[in-house]
Amino acid sequence: MSKRLESDYCDILVAIFELMLRGGIRYNDLLPLGIRSLERAQRRYNSNRKNEGSGPVTAALVLDSWHRNRRYLNSKGTPKPLPLLGPAPSVAGLVRLQKVRDDASQVARHLKSFGLILPCGRGLYKPVSDAALLSTRDPLILQYTVRALSTLLETVAQNVNRTRNLAPLIERCAEVPDLPLKHVREFQTFTHAQGQTFVRTVNDWLESRRIRGSSGRHTRGTVRAGIHTFAYVAPKRNRCVIPTIGVA
Repeated sequence: MSKRLESDYCDILVAIFELMLRGGIRYNDLLPLGIRSLERAQRRYNSNRKNEGSGPVTAALVLDSWHRNRRYLNSKGTPKPLPLLGPAPSVAGLVRLQKVRDDASQVARHLKSFGLILPCGRGLYKPVSDAALLSTRDPLILQYTVRALSTLLETVAQNVNRTRNLAPLIERCAEVPDLPLKHVREFQTFTHAQGQTFVRTVNDWLESRRIRGSSGRHTRGTVRAGIHTFAYVAPKRNRCVIPTIGVA
């Protein structure tokens, strides 16, 4: 496990334990509860063990770069077919362009095995989409989930504690407790269209401000920044209504 991923998992556990303690669960009760949960997780893991792939962020960066880097676009502005491995231009070359710690050849092979890129003849590949769309069968979904949850908890904690000299980050929720089932499909279509436009706009803004170059000091004075949006449809809560809130 990489140090970065290990730190993300640790932050999630700390935040969850703190929430439980604040909710009145005693330390002496929390410890056996954590042990039982870990034992259940171990059993589930053993029953359906899979090899983990590369990080979802790297996959997303590669696919996005393939759709915007001029070197990898044809005259029509669409992604060029690329060989999987080897020097640039190649899928592995795109991975190296992202300046990540993951092994470029391994990431390229993962993109292929997860169906995010498809063969198009003569040993060349094209991306299925400009986004890394994951399914429950992908090992990437595990890392994606823990990263998303960790980031959400960090944002909420930062906004509540105000320990830094930073303005609050946006964290909002829009929810109604009684949407008729007949509107669920319409809700899915509407939120998908709105979210796709919103995320693409933010992504373009972020990409235009990234540090370029190959210097080993490129990460100095930088932070990880982004936005995560999602929709949900869940069973109605029984007599426990949480209002639509956000930390201002």
